[in-house]
Amino acid sequence: MTLRTNLREDFKVNTRALDRLTVTAYRINQAATRGRLRIVKKVAAKVIDVIWLQLVIGADLPGTANIGPGLRMPHGGRGVTLTPGLTVGANATIYHRTTLGRFTGDKSNVPTIGDDFYLGAAAQVMGRVTVGDAVRIGAGAQIASLGLSIGDGARIAAGAVPFEDIPARHNASGNPAVIKSR
Repeated sequence: MTLRTNLREDFKVNTRALDRLTVTAYRINQAATRGRLRIVKKVAAKVIDVIWLQLVIGADLPGTANIGPGLRMPHGGRGVTLTPGLTVGANATIYHRTTLGRFTGDKSNVPTIGDDFYLGAAAQVMGRVTVGDAVRIGAGAQIASLGLSIGDGARIAAGAVPFEDIPARHNASGNPAVIKSR
């Protein structure tokens, strides 16, 4: 998708100026990383990344993190950390102080996340975790694994810490998480 198309979809779900500015900075960085901008624009994109995203917002949103259109970042994406190589589908909502990252130094150990994803404040998804479509992960949930799978429509409660696969349309809550069908 093009920068303009992504921003159009992102602006539909981000109504606050702060949220729009952060998403715009990420999308410009993403376009620069993919080589679609001239060198002067790439330098400008890096300046925007360092000044706005890293210094003002305190977020690490590398352009090599692939996020589909419709990205929603309430609270301006403050404290959000994404790892390079991450893949997230369309219509993702990522709240503040969250991490989607590597579990070990191996660059292949990054999450792969489907469409219509919701990640609550201060939640973490680390490692080679496969997340299906329409998954909701509550605030403060901690998911770290080298092979965990979360099925379509699963719900992970706030503060939950799952250690095993979560089937589609099941709920997980507690530490360690107890999995129950809906």
